[in-house]
Amino acid sequence: MRVGINYPWMNYGWDFGEPPIKDNGAPWGPRAAWRATIDSELRGFRALGLFALRWFILADGMAWGIGDRQPRKDDGILGAWHFEPPGPLSPAFVEDFSFLLACCRSAGMLLLPSLIDFRFCQAGLPVEGTSACVKQGRGEVLLHAEKRHAFLDQVLRPLLAASHPFRDVIYAWELMNEPEWCTESDDSLIDAWNPRRIIPQQDMLAFLREGVGLINGAGFVSSVGFNRHATLRAWDSPGLGVTLHQFHYYASTPELPRHTFDPRWPCIVGEFASAPHRPWPELGDAQDVFSRLCLIAEHGYPAAFLWSARTMPDPPPNAVAWNDATRGDVQRYLGNPPDRLA
Repeated sequence: MRVGINYPWMNYGWDFGEPPIKDNGAPWGPRAAWRATIDSELRGFRALGLFALRWFILADGMAWGIGDRQPRKDDGILGAWHFEPPGPLSPAFVEDFSFLLACCRSAGMLLLPSLIDFRFCQAGLPVEGTSACVKQGRGEVLLHAEKRHAFLDQVLRPLLAASHPFRDVIYAWELMNEPEWCTESDDSLIDAWNPRRIIPQQDMLAFLREGVGLINGAGFVSSVGFNRHATLRAWDSPGLGVTLHQFHYYASTPELPRHTFDPRWPCIVGEFASAPHRPWPELGDAQDVFSRLCLIAEHGYPAAFLWSARTMPDPPPNAVAWNDATRGDVQRYLGNPPDRLA
């Protein structure tokens, strides 16, 4: 089994393109701040034997639609935000993405870019210190067919074009991370964690189907980072056209499901906790990353991605422990993986 890692960002929502500008005229920070460290980070990942990294590209959408093109609260509808597609991504955004691909090629690493996060669709969040930026609030892109087409043409298509010279670097193109969290559902788990589910399921499925079709048509393997294994069946991942199925496992079910997909269109574990986090019942007291990797491999998955190379501001229990112990477990597994032993 191959092992990858979620980078998954350095500056959520503005890793690519010009940085946001504060009202005092100063930028939030350097453009594409990850450029200063990415070569050494990639070398470190490769030295451990990791094969790919998963990276959130547009995230909550803040970099697409600023100033007078930012989302605006709809005073006529409680909790609603209005957003008109603002036009193509900036040349700087595409240039930074291409630079990342070039760095991955030089390091011998693959990239799994994830286009948007579920927060893209949730209620807008004005950013303190700047009147030019609103995070999130772009759900109308998924609700209206014309806006959906504009988004895919103005954002996804240019990034796919930039990926063509680096086809050998793209492991798969992921359209969206954990769409369940912003989709209307009767699921009590989702309801308790996040009541702001504003996208009707039929509209979400239409967006996923169209975006996945564009990725497939461009000649890339397509993926959607589903939060739960059950969604693969409930939303018919094969029927959407997905060619690399994906779910995330944080022990929300008593057992890790076994891999049952055709090996031509396999399923991967796109996220699993590197910290003890919630215990995996099947592993008993052995909650280390080495044991988790062994279990995932025993269940037949061809690849799994650690969460993550960056500490996240999660409420306890935190899911991230990217430390010497975790790196040692990864190196131990990849140096002599049990699923390859005679």
